[in-house]
Amino acid sequence: MATEMMALDKIKDCLSNGHDFVLQGGAGCGKTETLKQLIDYISTEYPYKKIACITHTNKAADEISSRVEGGHVVSTIHSFLNGLIKDYKKNIHQVIYELFKVNSMVRLELEAYADEKEQRTKEHDKYKKVYEKYSARYYIVFGNRTEKVEGKKLYDTNPVEFNRILNEKILEINNKIKLEIEQKGFKSIEYNETRFNDFKKLTFGHDGLLDIAALLFDEFKLLGKILNDKFDYIFIDEYQDTHEKIVDIFLTKLPLHNKPVIGLFGDSMQSIYGDGIGNVNHFVGNGVLKRIDKEDNFRCSPQVIKFINTLRNDGLNQALALKTMESADTREGTVEFNYSIHDNKPNAWSSDVEKEAYTSALNTLIELSAFEGEAKILLLSNKAVAVKAGFPNLYKVFSDRYLEPKEEFTKILTRLQLLDLFEICNAYEAKNYNFVLSKLKKSGLSIKTLADKENISASLQSIISSNKGAVDTVENAFALKLLKRSETFSEYKNRAEKYLELINSDGEYLVFEADYLNDGHTLPKMQKKKPEIDEDTFRDQERNLKQKQFFEALFSDKVTFLEVLNYFKYEDEQTPYITMHKTKGTGIDNVLVVLDEYFWNEYDFCAAFNQNEENLLKKEKNLQLIYVACSRAKFNLRCVRLVSSDEEAIFAKAFEHHHFKKVNIEN
Repeated sequence: MATEMMALDKIKDCLSNGHDFVLQGGAGCGKTETLKQLIDYISTEYPYKKIACITHTNKAADEISSRVEGGHVVSTIHSFLNGLIKDYKKNIHQVIYELFKVNSMVRLELEAYADEKEQRTKEHDKYKKVYEKYSARYYIVFGNRTEKVEGKKLYDTNPVEFNRILNEKILEINNKIKLEIEQKGFKSIEYNETRFNDFKKLTFGHDGLLDIAALLFDEFKLLGKILNDKFDYIFIDEYQDTHEKIVDIFLTKLPLHNKPVIGLFGDSMQSIYGDGIGNVNHFVGNGVLKRIDKEDNFRCSPQVIKFINTLRNDGLNQALALKTMESADTREGTVEFNYSIHDNKPNAWSSDVEKEAYTSALNTLIELSAFEGEAKILLLSNKAVAVKAGFPNLYKVFSDRYLEPKEEFTKILTRLQLLDLFEICNAYEAKNYNFVLSKLKKSGLSIKTLADKENISASLQSIISSNKGAVDTVENAFALKLLKRSETFSEYKNRAEKYLELINSDGEYLVFEADYLNDGHTLPKMQKKKPEIDEDTFRDQERNLKQKQFFEALFSDKVTFLEVLNYFKYEDEQTPYITMHKTKGTGIDNVLVVLDEYFWNEYDFCAAFNQNEENLLKKEKNLQLIYVACSRAKFNLRCVRLVSSDEEAIFAKAFEHHHFKKVNIEN
């Protein structure tokens, strides 16, 4: 309680002095409770002052709203920004072109790369991405499909010329976009409350709203004055997950005169989402923000607290804090590290046989390390979990195409509106009918009578029980008016159909495919069949084959909607397994954390504990993910890993004050 009051008192000092601040607190420290107490304090002491409290989720907004009085604004960032800018459609009309334009291809010179080979590879990769965006926008604007993007071998013959031609096409379509925006006028412009922007209707989604708001604050200084006049204090919960351009608005774009005090609440160590600002160290360093540490931990056992403190890199050191009527002896727990030696660990390019043998050994270690009672297992997404959680085909389709499929899962399933459909179906199964009706009304479905509701129920039951392919099920949802087709869906489906049409009419590719599938799946084997084929051509055609197989499987019955439902339920922590990428939340009594990368090149958990690791960005990224996972444990934390002989000493040092146990997995 002493540190609680000290943190709150420091915040009160900032309010008195008009100084912006950041409350930095680890997992389970009660940051949100402090925020509620602060709002109560202001409401009592300064009842005429106006507060805006911005949260990351609707659930958090509802929780805080239930505790505060006085007519203050408590909402998500999207609701807050939309309420601020929605009446300024003429101004939005002047900047909305930036949302729909295609950015030009900009070539970096050789000095920006390690060597010429890296330059050729990365420049062509960049060219393909720009061309893909151009192609998607071209389809929406003109209704026609573009030609297939040039392969690397052809592109490398004259990259400057190919860039010039593409940029001319981009200039042409951007001029068309600008003209259409001018002709449409401003009256139809609005926030559509979906994940997608819509050029034809001139509406914008969640991410588009953030972009529009940032553009307006840059372009029209009066908007900052209007915001200043509305509020005396603006508090942002979970600041680390708030987009950098939004944090920048509140800290640098508001006029100094009559500016509200800005307060940020969160924890940079829990920044594991790529679209958040992460930390605000530069604002603390230049004096814009005063940092206030909150070192309480009301969640974890002292043993877990001691361990997770070693993971922090910001100087904050948490201490055991007891809730009312709680005693210290009821919070006791354990921290263990169970391991077995396994040298020559496979990587992403290793054979399936090597990967299967390694995974089998790891699964044995996990089984031998399991808690006797109820527990959750936290780990990176992998094939074994996909099987147990009920989405094996979905995982295989993505892992066959991408070395690190997790990054693509949600991105592509969201584009295809499968996340939207899951949210509606999941809410229906949970009998959260208000959420369902709210979503369906936004899709334009008329709901006036009992018969309408019965029809909706029948439609959703048919969707949930569907054994059809996932994309076919989404198409069915469009037909039943459970979803409104987005431009993003149309763009992606068109891209797949155009790709398959072109690749299946490419004679050179079809010969390669036949040879590749007939025991020619490596360059040396292919060169025995066709000595003239070079590495660049082989890699290009191999990527074409994997892309073709991916699109064919994704749009077929191989990926069922049931598997998509199971995947998102796994993501939503509705299974015994929890992905480490989505583990922020309430405490769990017993947690088993699998510290294995599952052949992801993006992660290296050993680097997090290696005191000699030179790549500090890599070290920080891995530390943050491990911290978020381990800090979920309320009482008992058990980490497991197959370690190499070289790693054993590193992990022994990391867990030197805890149980460090070598497990025999041979028997």
